[in-house]
Amino acid sequence: MTAETQSEADARAWDDVVRGWADEARHRAYLDRFTDLEGLASAGRRYRAVLADRPADPVALRWRDEVVRRATVAGLAAIPREKPAWSGVPRWLRTLAVAVGIAGLAGWLLAFLFHSFGIFSRGVP
Repeated sequence: MTAETQSEADARAWDDVVRGWADEARHRAYLDRFTDLEGLASAGRRYRAVLADRPADPVALRWRDEVVRRATVAGLAAIPREKPAWSGVPRWLRTLAVAVGIAGLAGWLLAFLFHSFGIFSRGVP
């Protein structure tokens, strides 16, 4: 499909949405056409134009929010993922490191409490 026919198809789809403005299925079908951020941006511009004319239109507000939600999901899905640097460390070693850290923290806390409250100092601060 060329860019010209794609934009014509988009315009026809939007006209269908406008004709059945209160029909949720039409809005959903219109947005389902777009799987990329560029298409969702185009749909968002159309809903924003309606809101410029009718700022309190609940249908336009609802579907504009849906466009934003879908664009957010698409954008987050496009972020490249890498394994964490520590993922190559054996699980037992990670568990041991956490256990040692917790034991060290507990030891420091006990020493602090004993010192602060004079425990084992025989009354000498």
